[in-house]
Amino acid sequence: MNRAIQDGSDQQKFVEHLQSRISDHDKDIERMCNFHYQGFVDSVGELLEVRAYAETLKKEVLDTNEALQRSGQPVVKQANELQKARKVLLNIAATTEHLQTCLPVLQVYCKLNDQINSKRYYPALKTLEQLEHTYLPRVRRYRFCEKIAQNIPKIRDSIKEASMSDLTDFLESIRKHSDMIGEEAMKQVHERTALEHSAPKRHRSSKSDSSLTEVDKNSLEEKESEEEEDEEEVLAQDKVDFSPVYRCLHIYTVLGEKETFEHYYRRERKKQARLTIIPQGHTYDKVEFYQKYFYQVVGFFVVEDHIYNTTDGLASSEYIDQLWNMALSKINDTLTSNTACCTDATLLLQIKDQIVLFLKTLTSYGFNTTVISDLLVILKDQYNESS
Repeated sequence: MNRAIQDGSDQQKFVEHLQSRISDHDKDIERMCNFHYQGFVDSVGELLEVRAYAETLKKEVLDTNEALQRSGQPVVKQANELQKARKVLLNIAATTEHLQTCLPVLQVYCKLNDQINSKRYYPALKTLEQLEHTYLPRVRRYRFCEKIAQNIPKIRDSIKEASMSDLTDFLESIRKHSDMIGEEAMKQVHERTALEHSAPKRHRSSKSDSSLTEVDKNSLEEKESEEEEDEEEVLAQDKVDFSPVYRCLHIYTVLGEKETFEHYYRRERKKQARLTIIPQGHTYDKVEFYQKYFYQVVGFFVVEDHIYNTTDGLASSEYIDQLWNMALSKINDTLTSNTACCTDATLLLQIKDQIVLFLKTLTSYGFNTTVISDLLVILKDQYNESS
């Protein structure tokens, strides 16, 4: 078709026809645009009106939002505070619960410290056992309880060391005050046997053989007839506070180290016994020397006798017999050598009286004094020679 148009003479007609067709389409387009243009204009007008309203609405929304934000700030603040307070309340409740769980442990631990500070070591050891086996297992997950558990062996050792320190102080004190205890014991025996009345008579009697011999018989061969004692009488050993010994014994028993304690106590007392039976001073020509010596010996064995009667095995009968036999030989040798050179008849009688009182006192506590009793015969011979 295109070739026919190009080759033929109808080109002009074709162009005209095409122009006419284009013109028709333009009219159609124009007519259609005119038809829709009014709607478009109306839409643009409406859009402009909506735009103004939208701006107003936007401003109102922004103002409302701003007012809402301002009015909501206190609420938000209170809500945040309420949330924090709720967390604090929950923490307080949890803390209270934990404290109620831990409080018994802390109370027992404070009780333990108070007992240690007041030197109540045996109750402290019992409290420590309760703390270790009853209270701590319930709260072992807490760090402070782990620290307490780690310190328990140290606390137990400190209790043991403190009680041993008190025992050491007691042994040192009892060594220094043995003469006072012995003096009180001999004084009580003297009062019970009325020696304060019989001694002056013997001193005033003639210096004859029968005088010394009769006293010896009355003092040594008669059996001990104990008089009715006053219920309020306080024995010599009752004036000594033995609580450090009992306390330390109980503590070492609880710790399973009773034998260690017994060994230590007996070793130290044996050392003191050796010092006690060695007379102090060199003035043998005065009765005060013998009195002091007797007081020390009696005081030592009065203490051991009391320990024997008030403890379970700390001072056994075998141990006391061993001590006494060791001391007996030394005491007899000391008295024999110190009185051998005495030539004063009056002093001999005084020494004899002190020996008799010494023997009666020890006999009243159950000690065998037969070996020393033989010394009185020697004193009698010396008395006869000097008179």
